[in-house]
Amino acid sequence: MTLTAARGLLDALRSEGVEEAFLVPGGSIDLFLPELERAGIRPVVAAHEGGAAFMADGYGRARGSFGVCMAIAGPGVTNMMTALAAAYADRAPLLLLTGSLPFAWRGRGAFQDATPSGISDVELVRPVTVYAHEIPAPAMAGAYLRRAIQAMMGVRRGPAFLALPEEMQPLPAGPRYRPVTPIGPHRPLDVGAMAGVPDALATGPRVAIYAGNGCACSDAGSALQRFAEAHHIPVVTTLRAKGVLPEDHPLSLGVFGMGGSLHARALFDGEPLDALLVVGASLNEYNTLWSQRLQPRGRLVQIDTDATTLGHNDYVDLPIVGDARAALEWLLGSERVARTLSGSKASREAWLDDLRARPRYDTPEARESESVPIHPARVIADLRAAAPRDTVTVVDSGAHTFFAGHHWASYGPGEWLVTTTMGPMGWALGAAVGARFARPEVPCVVITGDGCLLMHGLEIHTAVRYGLPIVYVVVDNGVLASVYLRAKKIDAAGVPLTRLGPVDWVAFARSVGADAAMVERPEDLAPTFARAFRSSGPFVVSVRCDPDAPTPGTSTEA
Repeated sequence: MTLTAARGLLDALRSEGVEEAFLVPGGSIDLFLPELERAGIRPVVAAHEGGAAFMADGYGRARGSFGVCMAIAGPGVTNMMTALAAAYADRAPLLLLTGSLPFAWRGRGAFQDATPSGISDVELVRPVTVYAHEIPAPAMAGAYLRRAIQAMMGVRRGPAFLALPEEMQPLPAGPRYRPVTPIGPHRPLDVGAMAGVPDALATGPRVAIYAGNGCACSDAGSALQRFAEAHHIPVVTTLRAKGVLPEDHPLSLGVFGMGGSLHARALFDGEPLDALLVVGASLNEYNTLWSQRLQPRGRLVQIDTDATTLGHNDYVDLPIVGDARAALEWLLGSERVARTLSGSKASREAWLDDLRARPRYDTPEARESESVPIHPARVIADLRAAAPRDTVTVVDSGAHTFFAGHHWASYGPGEWLVTTTMGPMGWALGAAVGARFARPEVPCVVITGDGCLLMHGLEIHTAVRYGLPIVYVVVDNGVLASVYLRAKKIDAAGVPLTRLGPVDWVAFARSVGADAAMVERPEDLAPTFARAFRSSGPFVVSVRCDPDAPTPGTSTEA
């Protein structure tokens, strides 16, 4: 039997380790549908194309690779634009695969013409992808897929788009596909620039590491921990890198930036640092709140694979193009670095002991609050106590993001998934489905809000259909909380626009086949969470929360 171009693409994806594809079926991908399971790829049908792309994003992030989503040309692709934009902004690889109109139909007013003769899918997605092309011939499908994967997993990681015209899908495939991933990762490092790091670290004992998502992407957690331990250097992380060093490690001060801990903030309070080593983190608003407190007395070294992210802030003294893991391994092997830091290790130990003696949480009493409606900090604290240590936590966008970032402790890379640069509401509801498929061996919990459920709550039905044991915790406060809290300060006339009205999320969850419970009193949180984690399928816990609770870690003020 002749191998078709459609089947050839799917076989190629399977050879790259792809086990699931997330999609909404439709006309331009009809010929792919029967071939998915034959190629060894499980099709996962989402409620909405945007949800399918969120699933592929979550799958890739949880797996440390890329996910695949499929949709029809035209409206299917436009429904995925927000997901593509969020992945592009966060440098998260995912592949969108679709069909396109037969050449003979183009320019004749055909239905859903998403080619250059209509509304071009390729041109629509180009600003939010690292690679976007229509495959020009069936024999070239494998070559274009290779280029797409190399771009997705390259220096500027991100989503890619491929369209295979419908009349090419049943034609014979091209040459045998050669997988990209077995080549192994390329870990570039400007060794010449790294030679300046020992001098930068020699300015005094108060040296710290600020680790970003680049450490997670390059699997640098072990090297980070070994380097920090070797010289007793405190570590703070960005919100996306939360857990790259276990947050109960003595050298972890938690997250700095949005949702950050008081330990991390204390690192930059008072006397400036002598040196700061920023590894795999961009110094954007979310990561720094643009605080000048990050500027050390001595030198700030920033290391990132993408040169375009370096030196955006005036206080970066030594920008270095390099992979996070390669840089940390270079530092571990440098005798000059060891000599430089050994003499100041005792002073750093005393300094760190003083930092850790301070409070970690902005309002520790809120974690044990008995108030009704329930304080969100109590929700997260009780949820962390109930969840297994290795739980994969998928966090949606809203005020609950900051409560989760502040009060949830993460203990391993890949166990905390959040989108921060674009932050679309409802992302976590699809992303968790992808993450559960990617890592079926560990528990999965979603922290979301009622506004997010209004946008993409039907993806809970997808989890039901595939029997996925995901715990959904809904911070149900009846408002768009971040907007509501700002509106109260700006002008009370805007407050009514932030109110969502009552929704019975338990009834909704049960209507789509999930188990569910409502919690209105704090003493009921722990037993309900325990029940949810014992469930063999999706379980929604709707918690009636106080909308007026101020969000932690959203300013540089102590």
